[in-house]
Amino acid sequence: MAVISNTSPLIGLAKIRRLQLLKDLYGAVIMPPFVKVECIDRGKEIGAPDAYEIEKAVQEGWIKPETLERKWKWKTRVNNLMQRAPIGQGEAEALIIAKEKVLPVILDEADARALARGLGIEHFGTVMIPYEAFVRGLITYDELVSILTDLSKVLWISPAIIAEILRKAQDGRK
Repeated sequence: MAVISNTSPLIGLAKIRRLQLLKDLYGAVIMPPFVKVECIDRGKEIGAPDAYEIEKAVQEGWIKPETLERKWKWKTRVNNLMQRAPIGQGEAEALIIAKEKVLPVILDEADARALARGLGIEHFGTVMIPYEAFVRGLITYDELVSILTDLSKVLWISPAIIAEILRKAQDGRK
């Protein structure tokens, strides 16, 4: 099943060279228009290697940029969400697409996750991607530890969250 992604999960996973986990787990990732701007367009402007890795996944066809029909209607909906909570345009677009397509969305910001809960949208954070890969047998426990360590160097992740994920993974190994 495809997922929708906000900007930070794509950039974080690309920075640690683990973007492929998204393809392995979900087959396809839908990228909102502003997320493309943030991930690829702005990234390429500054020569960020992760931008080229994300662009390569778009060219391969498994990251799918979403186009917006009736832009004026979308802009109104995006602005309405951004007024309800302190979230960015990419998060607002991701939430709207997730709601319309009834697909889960990957979000790392607490305000965006709270809004997703309120809207009844299935959501999870970037750290759950390597955990899910571990649960499905796609990576080892040692790889899980390594990925979480690497992610914590490029994204702010609560040490308590990492400890909880590793505890759950260890419990699952018993």
